[in-house]
Amino acid sequence: MKQKTVDRNRIILMVLAATSLALLITTVIGLIYFNNRIDEYSSGGNENINRYKHVYAFIADDTFDTLSDSLYRDMVEYGKEHDCFVERIGSGLAANYSKQDLFNIAIYSKVDGIIVQGDGTKETDALIEKADKAGIPVVTVLTDNNSSPRKSFVAMDDYSVGTEYYNRIISAMRDTKQAGETISVLVMMNSQYSNQNTILSGIQAKLANANPAGPQVKITTQNITSTTAFSIQENVKDFLDSYETLPDVIVCLSDIITRSVNQCIVESSRVGSTKILGYYDSDTVVKAIERGSIHATFTVATDKMAKFCVDALNEYKETGNVSSYFSTNYELVTIDTLVMRQQSGKGKNEEG
Repeated sequence: MKQKTVDRNRIILMVLAATSLALLITTVIGLIYFNNRIDEYSSGGNENINRYKHVYAFIADDTFDTLSDSLYRDMVEYGKEHDCFVERIGSGLAANYSKQDLFNIAIYSKVDGIIVQGDGTKETDALIEKADKAGIPVVTVLTDNNSSPRKSFVAMDDYSVGTEYYNRIISAMRDTKQAGETISVLVMMNSQYSNQNTILSGIQAKLANANPAGPQVKITTQNITSTTAFSIQENVKDFLDSYETLPDVIVCLSDIITRSVNQCIVESSRVGSTKILGYYDSDTVVKAIERGSIHATFTVATDKMAKFCVDALNEYKETGNVSSYFSTNYELVTIDTLVMRQQSGKGKNEEG
């Protein structure tokens, strides 16, 4: 028995050692890759040297989120115009890095600043504090970590958009529900992100002050907390398949949830059974609006957010001070909006 216990402990120690070694190797690989990327963009050859004044790291929370992709592209474009290089840590690598790994890579690479999609967790608070102690300022975007020493928070007016979601619910059902009738609404979200909770608060506040003579709105919520795109899609499908009759309106508070709900509704041939109000205007969502499977969506002006993020770090690096909060507004996108875009020939971030 004693020999078996010794062998079991030895196996456990070997597994732990192997795991630690693997984590160390992946971190080193990520560090080497990131530094090579910096060198690649810091010089364009012996004859055409193009060195940036600042190198910033962008750490996205959801690697499968098209909003993060769009925000990063706008950061890169705006950064180059203002003598900054913004690199998305962890992209282009086969391994999946934790947020802690990504912060460590950025810190060890001695970047000039970090832009991170916050999540309000104590773990991320600690990572931001670690970067701050290393002399690296951090800006949070979309969701805040207000208990951390982050220098600034770039966000949307989430509470106001919550009230606009409520207005759109009423508008979408105007021709279907009369005074005294009930509009059933399902809000699908990931409550891990404080901005989604704030949007929900805006919806609920508007509901509490609604006109009693109009249709009655009944709201239920469903929390989707999966960490991969595939699992989110599966969880959304399993949940919606449990409905014999879908709610009148489904409100989706993230890009991936919007796309997953739309896919489920289309694949189950239930388009028209519910009105979908989405979040962000990715290509998939835009096509769904054009085809009529999504009623409308609220989009984020990623170019403005990118500008605020880069400007906040630049200002802090140059002056040692920066505003603790920057805010931009959401934009409602409907089929009419898309028609106007096509007529004007403007992209989603080019509208005045």
